[in-house]
Amino acid sequence: MRITPFALAACSSLAVAQADYPAVFVANNGNLEGSVSTMRIESSGVLTYVSKTVTGTRSSTSQPCPGCNTYAIDITPDGRFLATAHASGNTTENLTVYAVAPDGSLTVVEELPLAQGGLDIQWVSNDLLAYPLTDLSQTNQVRLYHLDEDNELTQVDSADAGTFCTSIALHPNRRWLYANDSFANTVRVFDTQGGSLTLVQTQSLPVSGVAVEVTPDGRTLFAAGGISAGGNAFAGYTIDPADGTLSALPGSPFTSPGSSPKGFSFSGDGAYMYVSHGTDATIRAFSLDASGIPASLGFSYDIGFQGSLREMDSLGNILFALDESTAIDGLRGAYSFSINPGTGDFTPFPNSPVDTNGTSPNDLTVWAAAVGCNPADIASPFNVLDLGDLQAFVKGFLAGDPIADLAPPQGVLDLADVQAFVTSFSAGCP
Repeated sequence: MRITPFALAACSSLAVAQADYPAVFVANNGNLEGSVSTMRIESSGVLTYVSKTVTGTRSSTSQPCPGCNTYAIDITPDGRFLATAHASGNTTENLTVYAVAPDGSLTVVEELPLAQGGLDIQWVSNDLLAYPLTDLSQTNQVRLYHLDEDNELTQVDSADAGTFCTSIALHPNRRWLYANDSFANTVRVFDTQGGSLTLVQTQSLPVSGVAVEVTPDGRTLFAAGGISAGGNAFAGYTIDPADGTLSALPGSPFTSPGSSPKGFSFSGDGAYMYVSHGTDATIRAFSLDASGIPASLGFSYDIGFQGSLREMDSLGNILFALDESTAIDGLRGAYSFSINPGTGDFTPFPNSPVDTNGTSPNDLTVWAAAVGCNPADIASPFNVLDLGDLQAFVKGFLAGDPIADLAPPQGVLDLADVQAFVTSFSAGCP
C-alpha cells in the first residue's frame, strides 16, 4: 500500500523533524503484532518508555500480515526518518518508513510491499536506503532505494549478495557497504558512490560471518562466527582507507570466552568492543589496541536465556542491548549499561531492562539528538550554517513543518518565523 501525499497532508501528527531528545527506537519482532517503540535516554543514562507505533496485527500466524515481525531498524543521519524490515513469513513483507516527530512519536509514511523481505536495513544517506533481501531459494540481493520528496521509495540499484545475506554494515564515511554471506563464509564490499552498488571485493572468512560491523573510526571490520569454527570465534579485518577493501588482522580469527559470537557494538571512542553471544546469552568486553587487535577484558553480563540476547547499540559511554524473552527470569526489554571509560567494564543502570511494551524486541537504533549552534542551524552538518539550512527552512515552512516554527506564536508559521531564521542565520555560528 502506498500512502499518498494527500493522505499525509491530512495527518496532523506528521511533523517531520527529529526527536528533540536522545532516544532509542526498538523494532519489536512479534508474530501477532509488529511495532516500533520509542524510548527516551535520560541525562542519567537510564531509559524511559515513551510510546509504541503498531505496524501490523493478526490473531494467528496463518493470517498474512506484511507489517508484523518488525525485525530490523535504522534511522537517517539527520534523524528525520526511520525504516524497518519485516520478517513475517508471508509471501508479501513490508519495507516501512516512518517520519519522526520532535516528541519522538512516529507516523508511517511509506509501506512498500515486497515479495521477499530481509533481516537487516541501513540508511546510506538521508534519502538512500540499503536493504538485503534474504531468500534461501535463490541468489540473495542487496538493493538500494531512493526516498523522494513525497516519501515514496523507488529501487535504484541491486547487486548479488550470495546465498544467505543476513547482515550489512556501513562504513562511517557512508560510502562503503559490507554484506555478509554466512553460508559461503564471505563478505562483499560495495562502493555506493553515486547511488549505485559497485562490487570492489569478495573476502573469504574463516568463520560463517553471521554478522558484520565496522568500528567507529572506520579502520576495522569484525565478523561474528556464530556456531562455526568451534563456536567461540570471530574474525577481524583492517579496512583500506583508499577503497574500503579488507585485509585480515594479525591473529585473526580471535577467540571469545563466550559461546556463539553473534554481534558487536563499541564504546563511542572505539577503545572497547562488546560482543554478544547466542548460546550463552552473554555480552563480553574486549579492548581494541591502536591496530584494532582485540583482547578479552574478562568483563561480562549474562542476559539469561539461550537466544534471548538480541541486538546492541551504543551512544558514547552507554551500551544498549535487548532481551527478547521473559523465560526463566521474567525480564524482557531494553538494557542500558554504563561503560567505565578507564577499564571497559559495563554495569546495567538500576531500572534495566525497561519494557518496550512490544513483543520480542529484536533490533534497535540510537538517535543522539544533534543540536545546532543556533535556531537557524536545522540541517546537518550541524554547527555550520549553509545552503542546507536555508533549503531545510524553506521546505519546512512551505510544508507547515514545525522545524520552521522558530518564533511565537507556536504552531503558526508566519513572517515572524522568517525574520527569526534570517536573524539567526546572519548571526552565524560561534
